[in-house]
Amino acid sequence: MHRATPALGDEHELPASEAVLAATLALMTGYSQALQADLHPQQRVLMGAKIGRNLELLADHPALSDGFQRIALGLLARWRLMSHCTCQAEPACDAPPVAACAAPSRLQ
Repeated sequence: MHRATPALGDEHELPASEAVLAATLALMTGYSQALQADLHPQQRVLMGAKIGRNLELLADHPALSDGFQRIALGLLARWRLMSHCTCQAEPACDAPPVAACAAPSRLQ
């Protein structure tokens, strides 16, 4: 399907729910970059926290379907755990310990 190219300046005019989703995807992309983790670990922790807040907004957004909200809630639960684990790995972060972040047990 071919879409018309938006006029200059129109490409960033999105409905609120789409803007939050686009920002969240952009943050997730930045968060996943290994160079980001190595050079700016504290910034990565902050990005993770913002991603969690955005997922909360999406999970509660009235314009989104119940199915999408359930997906956002599931992602939020996983993202909170991952963010806590990331924060625990960063020495400058004051996150409370999360049991699931412990080193995985080795299978015999």
